[in-house]
Amino acid sequence: MDTRHQPAFTAAEYQRRLGALRERLQTRAIDTFLVFAPENICYLAGYETIGYASFATLVVRRAEDPVLLIREMERTVAETTTWLSSFATFSDTEDPVEATGALLRGRGWLDGSVALEQNGWFVSAATMDRLRGLVEDVSDGSGLVERGRRVKSAEEIELMRRACHITEAGMDAACRAIRPGATENDVAAAAYSAMMARGSDFMAGDPIVTSGWRSGVAHCTFANRALEAGDTILLELSGCRRRYFGPLMRGGAIPPVRPEARRVAEVIVAALNAAIAAIRPGVTSGQVDAACRGILEDAGYEPYFRKRTGYSVGLAFGPDWGEGHIVSLRRDDPTPLEPGMVFHMPPALRIPREYGLGFSETVLVTETGCEVLTRFPRRLYVAGGPG
Repeated sequence: MDTRHQPAFTAAEYQRRLGALRERLQTRAIDTFLVFAPENICYLAGYETIGYASFATLVVRRAEDPVLLIREMERTVAETTTWLSSFATFSDTEDPVEATGALLRGRGWLDGSVALEQNGWFVSAATMDRLRGLVEDVSDGSGLVERGRRVKSAEEIELMRRACHITEAGMDAACRAIRPGATENDVAAAAYSAMMARGSDFMAGDPIVTSGWRSGVAHCTFANRALEAGDTILLELSGCRRRYFGPLMRGGAIPPVRPEARRVAEVIVAALNAAIAAIRPGVTSGQVDAACRGILEDAGYEPYFRKRTGYSVGLAFGPDWGEGHIVSLRRDDPTPLEPGMVFHMPPALRIPREYGLGFSETVLVTETGCEVLTRFPRRLYVAGGPG
């Protein structure tokens, strides 16, 4: 075997994905489909690159092999990571939209119905307008690939298990680094080092490490703040294997631990436990959210929650490891859960600019219920002593 050619999955797995997409194209009477989202191109072709923000499109036909159009600089990484045999390139002095038009015209692929994936993160509105101008019979193909990504295959789940093991190593190191005088950056560095040593690939997001009053501020992360006695610390991170993720959130504290923080931790863990217990095939996303939300509301903490209970997770590139645009566990959502779906479930309570805590798991829906893929003590970590 040539070790210089390394698709993440078997040929049968890629053909299964492509075949399912072609069935959806047949149903929609789409002859040619242009895929732009890096995650979707990777899902169908295996294309893994740190240059994912550059223009690229995978052209999928109902009866012909896909063609990947990329920057010339990307050709070798495409040949290395994908199963494809057909590539087209454009130089940095060429217009990628014009290159797309030339490819489609040259192959005679503008004659039938063409669909464009219009929800790719790295294709601007102006570029999409120009792409639509190439085609007379054009439709929106957004969501066609994501339908296949909702349910993970056995090969995908195995990669996610490995990603979860990497994450666990990072969380263990992060917790052990919590002590007075250490900085948030010290804790993040410990997590990074442990995950890389365990075999993580490049990540889709930095570890989240916030302490003290900053732990009550959502979506900020390490900023050189020194940890102090009495701090709460919120940790959230995920390692990666071949673009697959297994996130984990935990809360920590440095003595003396305020009684209210212990109470908040207990309530969040109870809410997470209730949500996990609710997961099984046929249950709706909204019902899982209600199981979590009900615990928080009964305890009087609903004003500090007000978000979704969880979101689909699996394949990702930065800036986000989540697949919440595919499925989310949120209030009143009627989506039924199916075996093979995987969710990151991060209930957290943040008292703004005072303190915050959160606990999460990555959870697989099984035929009979669910399996928690992340394995780390589900309790408040107290520096220097038991939770």
